[in-house]
Amino acid sequence: MIKSKFILILIFIISSHTILAGENEKEIFKYSNNLFTKKFYSSTSEAGKIFSELEHFDSNIDIPTSTGKPLFEFYVNKTKVNSESEIWSFKDYSERKLKNGGVEFKINFSAIKGPINGLNISLVQQLFPNSTLVREKLILWTERESEYFLNKLNDKIHFNFPINYFNSESDQILTNTEIRIASWEEKPITFGNKTSGNHMFYPKINETILSNEVSLVKGPINLISNGKQSLFTTYEHASQDNINGMFDETKKGKGKLIVDAMQGTKGVFNFEINDEDFWFLGIENSYSNNLVTSSVKALRGAYLDGEIIDKNHPYESVWTATAYYEGSSIEEGKRILRNYLLNQINENLNSRKPEFYYNTWGMQRNSPGDSLRSILNYERIFKEIEYASEMGVDIFVLDDGWEETQGIWTPNKKRLKDGLAPIKEKLDEHNMKMGLWFSPMGIDTSTKRYKLHQDWVIKDSEGNPIKAQWGHPAFDFVSDFSELFIEDCKKLIDQGCSFMKWDAINTFYSDLPNLHHGDSNYTSEERRARYEYLLPIYVTKAMETLLEYDPNLIIEIDLTEARRVMAGLAPISQGKLFWMNNGASTYNDYSTYRTKSMRTIANEFAGIIPWELFTYASYPHNIKGSMEYNLNSSILSGHGFWGNLDLMNSADRKYIGEKVKTAKSILEQIIDVNPKVNGRVGDSPEIYSIVNNEKGIGQIISFTDEPIKYDYCIKINPEKVFTVLNTPYSIVNDSLKLNLNFTLPESSINASILPNENNQILITNSHVPIIFAEFKNDKLQYQVKGKGQQTMYVNRNYGLPKIKNQNSELNFSVKDDYYIIDVTNNVPDEFIEIDLEK
Repeated sequence: MIKSKFILILIFIISSHTILAGENEKEIFKYSNNLFTKKFYSSTSEAGKIFSELEHFDSNIDIPTSTGKPLFEFYVNKTKVNSESEIWSFKDYSERKLKNGGVEFKINFSAIKGPINGLNISLVQQLFPNSTLVREKLILWTERESEYFLNKLNDKIHFNFPINYFNSESDQILTNTEIRIASWEEKPITFGNKTSGNHMFYPKINETILSNEVSLVKGPINLISNGKQSLFTTYEHASQDNINGMFDETKKGKGKLIVDAMQGTKGVFNFEINDEDFWFLGIENSYSNNLVTSSVKALRGAYLDGEIIDKNHPYESVWTATAYYEGSSIEEGKRILRNYLLNQINENLNSRKPEFYYNTWGMQRNSPGDSLRSILNYERIFKEIEYASEMGVDIFVLDDGWEETQGIWTPNKKRLKDGLAPIKEKLDEHNMKMGLWFSPMGIDTSTKRYKLHQDWVIKDSEGNPIKAQWGHPAFDFVSDFSELFIEDCKKLIDQGCSFMKWDAINTFYSDLPNLHHGDSNYTSEERRARYEYLLPIYVTKAMETLLEYDPNLIIEIDLTEARRVMAGLAPISQGKLFWMNNGASTYNDYSTYRTKSMRTIANEFAGIIPWELFTYASYPHNIKGSMEYNLNSSILSGHGFWGNLDLMNSADRKYIGEKVKTAKSILEQIIDVNPKVNGRVGDSPEIYSIVNNEKGIGQIISFTDEPIKYDYCIKINPEKVFTVLNTPYSIVNDSLKLNLNFTLPESSINASILPNENNQILITNSHVPIIFAEFKNDKLQYQVKGKGQQTMYVNRNYGLPKIKNQNSELNFSVKDDYYIIDVTNNVPDEFIEIDLEK
């Protein structure tokens, strides 16, 4: 819960003016945390302006009062309206404590004169302890019977919010850093055939110098800096960065005719599609008169010309987030981003918990003949549940085939005649959650639902139903259909579903009239633009509604194809992102090649999007001798397994289960740690270090393509560390050196750092890998691989050390408050036991 020392709310009206203001504006609202305070000024009776003042404590950040500078601007009733318009009066406010530890304020104002008299606005502000970030959105609404109309200005939509400022002297160089996250196959792979693509969305960072000219970037993340201070801005929507990967140019028709035959959408479309079609929002930056201005700007589809605002139809901006910070560090901006995505954007933090899942799709793709879906029967599902349990899996996901058919989200009557209850019961026996796959827009033509709702069926330019996933038509989600789908999902939650995979949410080009994105008075292009803008908003709202219904639910959004429209920050506000199926590889590839494709996600997004927000699956099998390699990739990120588990033996599955158990105990303590990455995927070595030095816990996972020996050093806090597993190592002062010895090509080592939990016991070095260690009931137990020596420091409060192993030697000396103990094990793979009698 929120602590009062971090968040303070004050509301008061004062008679004197504390800063330069108009005659009617007074301080009417103020909120603070331990890092900054923000004040709002307006009138409480007469018409006046709205402006704000932001003050950061103990910093040199120079932010001007917004007097004379709009906080927002839009065009309603053919009138340009902003916070500088002298029409506003403070109405009231409300407060809500957030489940993630923050607090939300909704500050309400009314227009009390002029063309929009009676229109209200809400400035929704969320702030958080120990953070300068403010998450916010703007709502336009009314309580009257009147109608208001959003209009275009100069034939363009006009809605800017938020608008932020900071001062910068003319001799200071302004740099602008745009971070994109949805550039399809932006670069080739770094392993194997390095000209191949990896079938995934990549991040892309663009750095430019900000001049006096106005610049516009897509984002959704942007950093502006003058060397002394920086402004972080982002918005929560979703769209691809460009059209890469969406079309087969060999099937392009004459003129503007496009025959789209790529995965997930097939049809004939008689309009051009350009990169700009995905710029629904942008971040506009300018510099003039020593003032930097930055705003989130609506560009395409944000509203229709003449769109109504009335009692039943408020208008909302997307959520945005801004933060000021000292200095020019891009890494600090990334740190703000990671904290925002992990801890602030989402109230239901269950999706941030590290859990391992098994998805049946890899097994289904291994099944012979036409049994892709028919293999999902009770007998086979129960067998896979038993296998997955041996591997320490937390979530068991039934992929495509559990359902009756697309669009009918009930258990298949032939294969699962007793429904999901027997599966849920079996999963409960193994303490696993039940997950289900969905293609939310897909609809089978043979169903009653399809025949009843022809008005929801998306058509191409020739009037034929498009063919979506597996050749099925698709319903328009920006319609009443979304409510029907939500009800379908609620019924499955009631049956025990606690994890959902939503697949094939594609660019479908719907221009259907008389739904929720325009009637027949608007052109096809206008309806299509509005649909494409609203689709990620409707999907995210559906996720939010279901999380309100069941806060423990986890939803992952499939982004494995170029057509997937949910590539953005909006879905992260409610769940996770399933980023890849096979990358540069194919199904049933048990080698390290496919795993390298998977790991490219972690390598490319390190420091940008926290790894815990990605899901993807590796084959854990030992068929190609790559079990350890593939396992460590899943431990690093993604945390998923798939494939036919019947191809593994029980010993291998249980071995993975032990490794997963150790990994989960570590992952819970390093979620917020920014990984340090050395090397690209395929390098020798390629190392990922994620260590929480405050708690003395972490993992350093390394991979190599060639047999090599490599010493890797990092700083640690030795007072917190107990030991390091799986590789020889030494600790001297605050430096940990791993002696990595890769004896085989394409191999991997997971050096697990375990904490001493204030036991004041530290194994400072081992000449051979320690594969298990535990201190319990005054006994130190550990197992080594090979013959060698270990040295440890043990607090003398534990008493004299005594070794139980006859074939091992123990010698000790005393230094200050510690015994320095040397153990030499003369038997390979020995299990060492040392009594520490008090």
